[in-house]
Amino acid sequence: MQRIYWVKNERGGASQLMVDESYRQVQVDGVPCALTPQEFTLLQVLLDNANQPVQRKMLLQGAWGYASIGDTRTVDVHIQRLRKKLGLSCIETVFRVGYLLRVRPGE
Repeated sequence: MQRIYWVKNERGGASQLMVDESYRQVQVDGVPCALTPQEFTLLQVLLDNANQPVQRKMLLQGAWGYASIGDTRTVDVHIQRLRKKLGLSCIETVFRVGYLLRVRPGE
């Protein structure tokens, strides 16, 4: 199943984010974006909670299956990689909470 979203890009404009869950593929403005399986799963968790802050512990649980392992930088490092690969500024840091993915549903 393909889902299409409009997201903020690094230039301040809008970009189309297409996520194909069946083939685990992502495109930004029609250009394929190679994500690792873990990065794709993390993106899915963020999309499932779009426009809502998601706590780091919830991301660990949803994307890695960890109940709790204390303070870890795993989520932060993967978010940083995901931001860089997507080239988008739609993943925001929510201070002392976690992350928020801002999207608008596409056509």
